[in-house]
Parts: sequence; structure tokens; C-alpha cells
Amino acid sequence: GRDCVGVGLATFNLSIMGVTGQSSLSPYAVSYGHLGATYGYDSIAAYFPAIDAAVSIGTSIETDSQTAPSDTLCLVYNALLAAVRGTAEPRCSFSKESYFGGRCDCGNTYACHKLLRMCVKSELGSLSKEDCSRTC
Repeated sequence: GRDCVGVGLATFNLSIMGVTGQSSLSPYAVSYGHLGATYGYDSIAAYFPAIDAAVSIGTSIETDSQTAPSDTLCLVYNALLAAVRGTAEPRCSFSKESYFGGRCDCGNTYACHKLLRMCVKSELGSLSKEDCSRTC
């Protein structure tokens, strides 16, 4: 059942990696999966419970990092999400940040500045402007 999401098959919470590009407070940011690499191949498999969909990506390239599958997942997931929700596809980009991936940016780059008590754009931000304004 739903209580077992993210358990088994060596899956883990991909949400903390920022692979979806969605606001971190949105249910659409939640994802579970697994990255993989072996000689000549990199891959990622992800499950998105908010839309009950899974995506698997395999590449036949070997790089010094596993960013190609995450980069592709960023674009594929947001195209799929837009189709499911009946909305326009957002403009997303991917920036490499580490060996395992990077950050999918679909414009959700706001953070609450505690001293100023206002929302500001930040490289570390993960909120939509609306979510930030509501919680700041």
C-alpha cells in the first residue's frame, strides 16, 4: 500500500536532491527512486506519488558524474506534470552541482529572509513565490 512508498529496491527520497524543480512545499516535489551507474551507463528511476507516475531513464554514456539522467528527468517530469495537470509546460533548466546530480530549476528559487521577513530570490531557495509569501 501507500505506506510502503520508498521502501525496497534501494530507493530513497529524491526530493532532497531537487530533481523535480517544483516548490519544496508542493506535493509535486515529492519523488522516490534510485540512481545507478556502471561501466558505460548512467541511469535514474523515479516515482512521483502526487501523480502516481514513474519514469526511468538510462543513458549509454559514462561521465565523471551522473548528471545526464537527472538533467533529462528534470525536463521529462515537468513535461509529464504539465500534461497531467493540463497546464503549460514550464521552462526548466538543470545545473550540475555534485557527482550525483544537480538542481532542476523551474523558477522556484525563493527563500524567506528571516531578518527582512520577506521573500528573496536565492540560489538555495526552493519555494515558489506564492509558497514563500504564504509561509514567510
